[in-house]
Amino acid sequence: MDINKLPDPVIIINRDNKIVGLNDKARELGFDFGMDFVISESEDEEIEVGGEIYSVRFSDLNGERIVVLRKESDFHRTLIELFPDGIIIHDGQKILFANRRAAEVAGIPPERLIGTSVMDFVHPDYMEFAFERIKKMLQGEMVPPALEKFVLPDGREIYVEVSGSHVVFKNKSAILLIIRDASEKMEMERRYREFFENTLDMIVVTDLEGNFIEVNREFEMNSGYRREELIGRNFKEFFPEDEAEYVFKVYNKAFREKSPVYGIEFRFKTKYGVEKLVEGNIRPLIENNKVKGFIANFKDVSERKRLEEELLRTNRLLKTINTINEAIVRLKNLDELLKIVIREVSQYCSFSWIALFDEGKEKVKIYGVDRFDEKLFECVGIDEALKEKRAVIKLSGEHPEYCVNFLEHKNLNTYVFPLTHLNRVLGILVMYSNFKISEEEIRLLQTLADNVALAIHTIKLEGARKKSLKQIERNIEQFAILADKIRNPLAIITGYADIFAGKEKDKILEQVRKIEEIIEQLEAGWLESEDIRRLLRGFSYEEDTAG
Repeated sequence: MDINKLPDPVIIINRDNKIVGLNDKARELGFDFGMDFVISESEDEEIEVGGEIYSVRFSDLNGERIVVLRKESDFHRTLIELFPDGIIIHDGQKILFANRRAAEVAGIPPERLIGTSVMDFVHPDYMEFAFERIKKMLQGEMVPPALEKFVLPDGREIYVEVSGSHVVFKNKSAILLIIRDASEKMEMERRYREFFENTLDMIVVTDLEGNFIEVNREFEMNSGYRREELIGRNFKEFFPEDEAEYVFKVYNKAFREKSPVYGIEFRFKTKYGVEKLVEGNIRPLIENNKVKGFIANFKDVSERKRLEEELLRTNRLLKTINTINEAIVRLKNLDELLKIVIREVSQYCSFSWIALFDEGKEKVKIYGVDRFDEKLFECVGIDEALKEKRAVIKLSGEHPEYCVNFLEHKNLNTYVFPLTHLNRVLGILVMYSNFKISEEEIRLLQTLADNVALAIHTIKLEGARKKSLKQIERNIEQFAILADKIRNPLAIITGYADIFAGKEKDKILEQVRKIEEIIEQLEAGWLESEDIRRLLRGFSYEEDTAG
């Protein structure tokens, strides 16, 4: 075999480890006949020649050993030096090798790293942890990657991700460490955690089964549950069945499509039984094109929705009040007016009714209830409203069980408005609703009740005025009739007086003249009353025409 034709340096040594043959490539490296050349039996041996690293490969032939030196540093060393992570080899105590990136992380030149104790870089809090990992690796055990804290020569403290395994380096047992500066990652995680914990959104992380993996502080505050009470539990435990089914379908959609779902809205109950409406988004957590879990962020929109609903109800109530006010101006019939009031108010709430009272506060007529039950007047709040002449509110949870209408009203809110005018209670307006009426709505309803009370008073007053006018007309007619009826007897008395003579006749005729004077006064009064009657009739005609 012509060893000069081989591309690598080749040396032949005998049993005494003397060079007995070599090719020109070996001579160029400074080797020559008779020189000692000792190698170990390891297949991983490397030697340094002229500042270059050569791997040693050999084979035995006829009592001699043929050694091939292969310069691999051009590729492997370059690869190691350009590796983006730090590479360190140590024997459990001293650092035997470090690449350029390891030196950059340490902040000192590579040559200063060699021979340094590896434990000099480990933070005291992680010393025991590092010792245990080194012990396991030297025994050949596999250890998972870990996050450790290092102290650098300049005093800086950094977090590094460390992966390690047992290797043989220069025929000795050693540990290969790959280290990655995790400072930026830790800073990003710190910022993420700071955002996660301090955002105004509720954030929830769940696995594929819907079990809580992580929740933030805002979710704890809104739900009333501590993080420890939630982790590992399924979201279905916190929702009504129908809402849980809806949320499951949304999560399933995100899973199937591997894409976020935006703008979902649902209700859930807090630890203390308060129902909240939330709105938010769900994003699948994808790793290697597989969905591993979900992260969702939500906002409590209960107050916003409440205000929106109140605004809609207030607008609807204003339309109701406008319709009723138009009827108050237009209608003069009390029955027609109150039927319209009940119809319009009942469209705003669940249902309502009105009771009118006479002077003794006895019920005289009921509107809005087909078959009136006297129990309605025993409802909680009605006596209080009548006595104190103010609106009284009883919410659904405030109905005591002794209320005679407890079963009918326990799930409704009751609003009682006395119909008061000039400090006199004319009636009562009672409303029932399945929603809580706002203060603004109550103010508007009280104004409506006052307007209705004024209308009741006005219509009743107009009825009394018309009744009085009719009575005046009847009285005037009686004046005329009485005058005629009195004159006839007077004529008879005058004729009868002629029978008498002297003083008796004069006395009788004197009394007749006095009676005639009274009749003339009555007739003058009748003429004045007739003028007043025509005047009143004229006003009445004008009002009826205007109405």
